[in-house]
Amino acid sequence: MSQQNFPKNNQNMGRRSHVDFQHILKELSENRKDPCEVIRELISNSYDANASSIKIFPLIQYEGFIFFDNGIGLSEHEKDSINGVTLYESFFSVGISTKTFGETIGYKCQGSKLCFDSKKFALITRCQSDSAWRWIKIDNPKDNLNLNYPLDNQETRAPWEVLPELLLHPDERSTPILEQLSEDFFTQEFSQGTMILVQGLNVDNFSTYYGRNTNKLSYLKNYISFNTRHGDIRTLHPKKTGFSESVSLAFKKDRGYRNDCELFLWLSSDKPLFPDGLEKIPDGYPYLDKAEEGFKLPTSLSRLFDGRFCARYAKMITFEERSYCLILAVDGNRRAHSEYRELDRRGGKRSGIRLTDQRGTFICSQGVKVCRYEKFYESSELREYSELASDDGHRHYAFMINGNFRLVTNRNSLTEESEKTLNNNEFIVEIKKFLDEARQKHRVFQELVDRLNKEHIADRLDAYTTQLNERKNDLQNRTRFFIKGIKTTEGDTYPIEQFNPQLSRKIFVEPQLGEEHGVGGLYFLLSHLVIPDSPYANLWLRPLTFSGIGIDSITVGDDEGRPLIADSCKTVEYKFNFTPDPECSSDEFDFNHPLIHTDHILVWDFDLIPEENSYVRDAFKYFGTVHLSPHLSAIGYEIINIASQEGSSYPGTVKVISLKKLIQQTFECEWITPPPKKTSVSSRNRRGKK
Repeated sequence: MSQQNFPKNNQNMGRRSHVDFQHILKELSENRKDPCEVIRELISNSYDANASSIKIFPLIQYEGFIFFDNGIGLSEHEKDSINGVTLYESFFSVGISTKTFGETIGYKCQGSKLCFDSKKFALITRCQSDSAWRWIKIDNPKDNLNLNYPLDNQETRAPWEVLPELLLHPDERSTPILEQLSEDFFTQEFSQGTMILVQGLNVDNFSTYYGRNTNKLSYLKNYISFNTRHGDIRTLHPKKTGFSESVSLAFKKDRGYRNDCELFLWLSSDKPLFPDGLEKIPDGYPYLDKAEEGFKLPTSLSRLFDGRFCARYAKMITFEERSYCLILAVDGNRRAHSEYRELDRRGGKRSGIRLTDQRGTFICSQGVKVCRYEKFYESSELREYSELASDDGHRHYAFMINGNFRLVTNRNSLTEESEKTLNNNEFIVEIKKFLDEARQKHRVFQELVDRLNKEHIADRLDAYTTQLNERKNDLQNRTRFFIKGIKTTEGDTYPIEQFNPQLSRKIFVEPQLGEEHGVGGLYFLLSHLVIPDSPYANLWLRPLTFSGIGIDSITVGDDEGRPLIADSCKTVEYKFNFTPDPECSSDEFDFNHPLIHTDHILVWDFDLIPEENSYVRDAFKYFGTVHLSPHLSAIGYEIINIASQEGSSYPGTVKVISLKKLIQQTFECEWITPPPKKTSVSSRNRRGKK
């Protein structure tokens, strides 16, 4: 390339991309599906900080919370070797983290930004090497934080004196919490760690999610157990739940697993005489305790809905050099309803966490339940387990699939990379092996799958039978006709007995929408009655074939003497009705076969005769115009001037014919339309008048 092709004096070398930090921060801070997701993210951060204790204090008065962990704290001196930032800087940064994918669930440095969707934010932290606590407060953080915002913090040796400055005018809901966070707390429990204070969190009906409701139940408490890292699905508690001891030990060696952190949630007291206080939330996903023996097996129940059966199976597998924990907890629907006492039922509100959201198949990452996932069961490999994805199947089990899955920004769904793994046929084969083993080892699961499949087949058969019976019973309400004679061009009528006595007083029923094959069947049968002296005899082309693929019929055509010669055959497409759409756009079409390969379009009847010269388009980029030809005026019209979008023309025409009108012109018929059935309401009214 010659020198003259370069910009003179490098005039454009200073041009660069720009980032609107505040815009991104605002988007991230509001990027959530659940009001308590900020707590989920902070719990994950606490586990990553090796905390052994977490304490959460909802602030109903201030519509916020205090979150404390005794982890390593947020250092402002030790820089990460990967991105060259401190933990303190990372907390306020976007997309720059000190974490590594695979070791932690949060590696994008985005989850903590949910704290900033608030009116006031404050942070108090201390590392082991610090001589004092450091603190910073930010008003309206999502609006004020930017790349130039000073993050300088203040040191204090008495953080218990800072709290009253941050939480002004506490009432009876907040005072007990401030008393809990006294000098003793800071000196005895907060030698290192991080405390986050949030006020004015942007959540509608804040107390519904962070307080106790009228039933004295807590949404946040259940959210922590079912949807956060503290409720790690790999924590099996085998002695209680019935899972294998050896598998439980194997899961504890999985990357990133920990269950040595205690978590306490401040809850208002159930009893007026006792003060509010911290309640310890058990670690691990709340699998139900193993059921006592004596429950009925799935096939022994009159209604599967009433099942109290129980089975447990778990296993660790390896796929593409990564480990995955698979956990199946089977608990019959009635048992789940009885034991998950705080979860909402259909039509009944308890804590606000719904039972149905905890049942089914789920993908988990680093022990955290991410989303329901049932695409597996669409695979042919898992066809025999497909009923596990049904609403009836969901009721009876929870199947957890845990791995180092990459997640989207708000960590509520999977990235394309994760979907690719889950859609891999070899991975699905591993899932099938697991389910097959569970089926072999546990009769409960075997019978559950068999019962679901059997009931599904029974339901399909019942639906089919009901539909068939309805159609049979509806026959007496449909318009029917009898053929009495055959018309001639001279205006005479020959009695049908003269040509085919077997058809005398035989009933023919009008086809309905969806019964295009009925149009073809009538056309085929009646074509054998037509005599040469019949009007429109040239339109009764005797079909030789019927096909569900491509054009419906190839007919004898105009030359019965050479019925199998290609040049003499014609094609017929059957439809219930056919009305071109004048509003049809360029990427839509009226007819799904090539007009250039169609001779007749045979419909039962027309909803509307199109206008002269209106367009008809097919799915093969051909179009034609409507011609209301006189010789078809009583029964249909023609499509003429057929051409392609590119401009090539086709000399043929397509006849669009109403079979009903063709029958009326060819035969003398008796048509009978029964009166509408009288409704039960009118019957009751008549009874009431008597």
